[in-house]
Amino acid sequence: MFKLTGILKKEVVNDFTRRDGTPGQNRTLYIEPEGTLYPVKVKVQDMDYKVGKIGETITLTVAIFPYYVQDK
Repeated sequence: MFKLTGILKKEVVNDFTRRDGTPGQNRTLYIEPEGTLYPVKVKVQDMDYKVGKIGETITLTVAIFPYYVQDK
């Protein structure tokens, strides 16, 4: 895990329906680190987690799960 510090650019909440028919939500944060032009997309599982307002500098502890596609 590492700490990601940057400006909160956008917060998106998507509603969806699971395969069993129950409703669910996804929350995605777009954070622009210092010295870059492109924001980093971060998924948050806890819908009640408070991060700050859009335009503020925030710091999050982030876990990375790298993967790659082998043989197409």
